[in-house]
Amino acid sequence: MNSLYSKAFSCTILVLILLSSMLACNSGQDGVESRGETGHEGHNHAPGEHGEHSNEAGTELDWCAEHAVPESECTKCHPELIANFKDTGDWCAGHDLPESHCRLCNPGIDFPQEQLYMEQSKLSLKDEIEVSLFYRPNSPVCATNGALIQFASASTAAKTGLSTQQVYAAEKENNIEAPAEVVFDETRSNVITSSVRALVSRWMVFPGDAVRQGDILAILESPEVAKLQAGLLKSYAAYQVEQKEFARHKELKIRNLISEQDFDREKALAEQALTDFNSHKGLLLSAGMSEEDIDLIIKSNSVSNRFPLRAQADGVVVQRVAKLGEMMESGKAFAMTADPRYMWIEARLTEEQIREVQVGQALTFTSDGYGMNQVGAKIIWVSRYIDPHTRTGIVRAEVINPDSKLNAGEFGVVRISNQGGSRVVLIPKDAVQWEGCCNVVFVKESDSRYRPYKVELVSGNGDYYQVSEGINPGDEVVVNGSFLLKTELKKSSLGTGCCGLEPVG
Repeated sequence: MNSLYSKAFSCTILVLILLSSMLACNSGQDGVESRGETGHEGHNHAPGEHGEHSNEAGTELDWCAEHAVPESECTKCHPELIANFKDTGDWCAGHDLPESHCRLCNPGIDFPQEQLYMEQSKLSLKDEIEVSLFYRPNSPVCATNGALIQFASASTAAKTGLSTQQVYAAEKENNIEAPAEVVFDETRSNVITSSVRALVSRWMVFPGDAVRQGDILAILESPEVAKLQAGLLKSYAAYQVEQKEFARHKELKIRNLISEQDFDREKALAEQALTDFNSHKGLLLSAGMSEEDIDLIIKSNSVSNRFPLRAQADGVVVQRVAKLGEMMESGKAFAMTADPRYMWIEARLTEEQIREVQVGQALTFTSDGYGMNQVGAKIIWVSRYIDPHTRTGIVRAEVINPDSKLNAGEFGVVRISNQGGSRVVLIPKDAVQWEGCCNVVFVKESDSRYRPYKVELVSGNGDYYQVSEGINPGDEVVVNGSFLLKTELKKSSLGTGCCGLEPVG
């Protein structure tokens, strides 16, 4: 008999589950959630929030998003489980829920499945929308329409720990958002090169070292430098001879012992010798040597294939490009120095966005590596060229704060604000909840009565959202505890003597 009874009971449960599934499908086809007067019988799961969810591996996740408890333990979806909870003493009679599920009596309840569901939801949202200034639109008809959350008393509402904040109006900001990169100020950066083929035999500095103009960065070796040094000594010797000869002709000219033609010829030869000497000197300077190095070569009257590579300006060594023993072709970069106090931010704006910005306009840069830390900058150049492949143009801004600690090569997002003239309402971000198909806030009507309102989000800089419609300045919205009210919004009742979700008619 027990076996027969057990089989009959199992069949009954199976039939009930099949009937529930058919009702859910029929209700989902109507496109509108129904709420009967008898509690949960006419309440459907919102799209994407059905009780059972699948994880990345395709297996079902044991979680009822509608009632925020494991699906296998949900007494609202499976009333046949109530008897088992009552038999084990796990029952809250005041709220008609298992004591282990009652968040009003036990606010610290935490289910492992809930964390998995939240992570899963975040992953799915990445596929649905991009992080941008644009927000998901509200569904025209859902559980929020005409809903009301009514606590049994003000003291009951106070026990939940709800806190409210008054919202206020502000002028709407039309924000432009675009990807950006931090680069060094090119007017204060130097690429250290050499005009000859050379290799680094020894580095004298490390990345991050501060250097002054003329400091030795590396010791290079090049067979071409020895030839240039020999040519320098030869041209210098010729220059010295011509200088003495010109001085002698000048003296003879004063005494009228030579003609004007002879004097002019010797003057031209002296100038030619000087030009030849300066030419050889310039070749060594472009190779990376300094005036002092050249003077030392002339003084010692010796040549060498080793020579120092010197810094061209004050700054910090930000990169050593050449490796020890690597032969670098002429013109290739050996190192790079820059002044880290001066940075540029280069943003790529679309064709529509770039028309709305101008030189002198302010912007803020948020680095991917620094979270919400923002840096101010001023636009110094707007490109009038649109890349034919990406259809974007570059906007360059100069960082205002020299102590911003930005690093070249950092990626982030720039936001350029334009006052739009229209009015919006500023709402704390913690007050806005995604209900499943709508962005909602809960407005306090009395100490025991709260009503959900759909809001249209325009932007979300800082700690506040800009809301274009759905709420009025001066309304009090729930901040702490808004998630709890969102959870209860999908229920038709919290239990006896607590609060309920009622249609307003």
